Amino acid sequence: MTTVAPKSVDPEVDAIRHHYEVSNDFYRLLLGPSMMYSGGYWEAGEDLNAALDEAQYRKLDKFAELAGVSPATGRVLDIGCGWGTMLNRLTTVHGAGQAVGLTLSRTQEAFIAGLDNPRITTLVQSWADYKVADDSEKYDAAFCINALEHFVSSNLPPKERTKRYRFFFQQVAGALNPGAKFVLHTMTAEALPMTRGLLDDLKFLQRSEFEGCHIPHLSELSAAAEGLFEIDEVVNERESFAMACRAWLVLLAERRDEAVALEGEEVVSRFERYLDIFAYTLEDKFFNNFRVTITRR
Repeated sequence: MTTVAPKSVDPEVDAIRHHYEVSNDFYRLLLGPSMMYSGGYWEAGEDLNAALDEAQYRKLDKFAELAGVSPATGRVLDIGCGWGTMLNRLTTVHGAGQAVGLTLSRTQEAFIAGLDNPRITTLVQSWADYKVADDSEKYDAAFCINALEHFVSSNLPPKERTKRYRFFFQQVAGALNPGAKFVLHTMTAEALPMTRGLLDDLKFLQRSEFEGCHIPHLSELSAAAEGLFEIDEVVNERESFAMACRAWLVLLAERRDEAVALEGEEVVSRFERYLDIFAYTLEDKFFNNFRVTITRR
C-alpha cells in the first residue's frame, strides 16, 4: 500500500472535503460494510437493506466485466476512488496486478491504507493534475463511479463547462492504453418543469452539501468525449441509485443516535435531507444515473 501526497488540487477541494471528510466511522454506519457510495444491483425479490452489500459487489463485478478486467490485466485506475472498495475488488477478486486510486479526501485515503492491500496505490491528488510518466505506466482499464459530479464547477458558463469536461476526458484518454475500456457512472440532469419545493431542495444541495458542483447533461459528456473514445454502451440506472439512497436512509434512521454522537445533529440532518432529495429526484426522473462504457481510440 503506497500513498502519495498531492502537488496541487482543484479550487473546489474544500467543497468536496466538506462532504467526504466526515468521519469514516460515520460513513461505515451509513453505507454498511461494502463502503460503496453509489447505486447497487438488486435482484428481484431481494430485501433492500439485507442485500445492500451484495447489490454493491454485484455492480462492481459487472463494471469489472465490462472493462475486461482479469488476471491478465496489469494496471487499473479508479478516479474518485472513495473508500477503495472497487480497487480492492479489482485486485483480490478479479486479479488485476495493480490498482491506483485518486481521491481528494484524506479520511478516505486513511481508510484505504487500513485495507493493507499491497496492490493498491492511493494518490491524494486531483484528476486534473494526474498524468502518467510514460507508456509503461498507462492503464488497461479505468473507472469513475459517481465522482464526475464533483469535477466541474456550476459557476462556469456552459461553454467553459464543456471545455472542462473535455479536459477530463483528455486526461483519462492520456492515461489509458489504446483499446482500454473506461466505465463511467454519473448522474445527469433533465430539463423538467421546476416546482418551488424542488427549487428549494436544489438550492440546498448547491449551498449546503455540494457547493459549486454541477450535475452534467448527457449532451455535455458526449460532446466532450468525441474523438477520444468510442461509445460502447449507455444505460440509465436511476432506479438503482434511488434504491441505494433509500437503503442508506434506513440504516441512518436505525442508528441515528450513534450518528449524532459521532458527527452532531447538523451533519446528520444534512445527510437525511440530501439523501431524500436524491432519492425522490431520481424516482421522479429529474436526475438520471448513467452507466457509460467507452473505449479509448
